[in-house]
Amino acid sequence: MEGKLRELVGKLGVWLYIQSSNGWFKNVEILEVGDNMLTFRYESESDTKRKIWEKTTRIDNVSEIEVCLVVTSKTNTPQPADIRGQLSRLLQKDTTPELDEHR
Repeated sequence: MEGKLRELVGKLGVWLYIQSSNGWFKNVEILEVGDNMLTFRYESESDTKRKIWEKTTRIDNVSEIEVCLVVTSKTNTPQPADIRGQLSRLLQKDTTPELDEHR
């Protein structure tokens, strides 16, 4: 879990399920991962206020991670080639460092 959290530092579209809160934290920004602790930032909104929170929790308190891979428009029907292109770019980003390590 720690390795995956480290990969997601600074990435968009990350959701975390925190056991002690018994719920999902949506669209978090992971700030720091270290020494069995995780620090992240998230927003909450009401009719009158928008709040930005920073939370630190134990890594073993995170039971699930969800990451948004592709976003498509609901008004403009995406073409399969566009979706394939987005996924290809995503996979290239994920595999490029591994290729460099094996050289």
